[in-house]
Amino acid sequence: MKKNLLLLIAATMITALCFSGCGSQESSSAANNENEEVAATSKVDTNTFRIASREIAASLDTTDSVSGDYLVNVGAGELLFKIDEKGAAQPSLAESIEQVSDTEWTIKLRDNAKFWSGKNVDADAVIASLEDSREKDLKALPFIEMLTFEKADDYSIKVTSTQKDIDVALNLAYFQLVIHNTEFDYTDVDNCDYTGMYKITEYIPSEKMVLAKNEDYWGEKPSIENVINEQIDDEQARVLAALSGEYNVVMNIPSSSFEQFTEDAPMYLSPSEATNTETIYLNLSQDKFKDKNVRQALSYALDREQLVVLGEEGMGSPVTTWIGSNPAYADIKTEVYGKNADTDKAAQLLDDAGWELADDGLRYKDGEVLSVNLMTWGVDQALGEAIQAQWSDIGVDAQVNYGDYSLIETARESGEWDCFIEAWTTFGNVTALLKGQYSTEGGGNYGGYNDSKVNELFDQLDAAESNEERGKLIREISTYVAEDAPVICICPRPDITAVNKNVEGFTPHFRQFENVVNPNLVINE
Repeated sequence: MKKNLLLLIAATMITALCFSGCGSQESSSAANNENEEVAATSKVDTNTFRIASREIAASLDTTDSVSGDYLVNVGAGELLFKIDEKGAAQPSLAESIEQVSDTEWTIKLRDNAKFWSGKNVDADAVIASLEDSREKDLKALPFIEMLTFEKADDYSIKVTSTQKDIDVALNLAYFQLVIHNTEFDYTDVDNCDYTGMYKITEYIPSEKMVLAKNEDYWGEKPSIENVINEQIDDEQARVLAALSGEYNVVMNIPSSSFEQFTEDAPMYLSPSEATNTETIYLNLSQDKFKDKNVRQALSYALDREQLVVLGEEGMGSPVTTWIGSNPAYADIKTEVYGKNADTDKAAQLLDDAGWELADDGLRYKDGEVLSVNLMTWGVDQALGEAIQAQWSDIGVDAQVNYGDYSLIETARESGEWDCFIEAWTTFGNVTALLKGQYSTEGGGNYGGYNDSKVNELFDQLDAAESNEERGKLIREISTYVAEDAPVICICPRPDITAVNKNVEGFTPHFRQFENVVNPNLVINE
């Protein structure tokens, strides 16, 4: 009986093994087929360069305030001069520039450059483009308001400046001054005309831009056929997109995600040393911010060293003057307020302004609580929350709202806002940059700052005849504004880009936001 049982068990095991073996063979075959299908579908597309970023161009029109740099970045728009990775202005659509006197220059254009439509990029077209930007774009205005342009011949432009010995090439390298054909209205992809190595073929606002290689490009032609720039406004979604390896470049990586990019990740991080300043812009039409004591108190209350740690993962250093993030003005980087908080000074200023501290820990004046609503966006969520905590420590009812940048734009248009964080570049023509922030017509003067002394200093700056004199006035304006506190400066915003390891030809740049696409890019299989 026992022997028969053993024979039965053995037979059962053999049968099971046979079925198991057959099943494994079939399963293995199916798995192999599936793997082949996955391999086929996941094959690297070497002809399409995919970029993910926090936002894409707000429109197809470079004269819109948030379009020019995005168009340059994807290879669609071009400037007369381009800033290289060392900070020098190099010829782009311009072939050369020659200074012929203290206030006159001659720009020679390339005679083989054409717009996508086939129209020549000649002196008439370039001057029309620059004048269009002068008329429509407040961000571009400070860089060309001192310049006049006159046709010398078909491919030469005479430039005259009201200021002596300025760097005209640097001014014209400002990313909003993209050369465009003014005969087009830029309402859709069939009605825009730029000069870049890639033409726009599809555009869905706040979603994606698709571009194809410009076969008639005047310069070195790229080997990659197409570029796709997709908007991923959620920062964690951008990080996951980078870690998935499906993109070639992912921009605007938050500094808090550094540890997630291990050696095994498909992408590596390329951080750049930012020449910009994270700035809290105050709405000076609000009664509470009309009081200088309140503005100063909010600035003194900030421990900027701690904010760099909590909001930027320790990347960067404190800045209290807006221009201080520009290496040329590092000597006034922490003028007036210093790196650490002075809460006693902040409390005294609020007391002097009549905002008394109550038992609930908040400050009141005439029965009204001192409340401040700070709007943040992009990679600034952690920074905003850290600021909220520090302002709360001096009795401010501080709230922070994190969301899409369009919410800030809407609030600005309505006038219903307290303050928000934004970072503007501090590299370039410093006179133009400062006027963009603090002159009455400045495109970055969101709070409506209008100070008679600053206006007088700007007049002196315009009339200055030497770089030494300009430098002195720039420092005087910057420290005066920091003390007056219409804005509150914090630190540079880190610029971190994730690059796929299958990409060759990527060039790290301190202005990475306009320097991703170049003709040397290659995608390896």
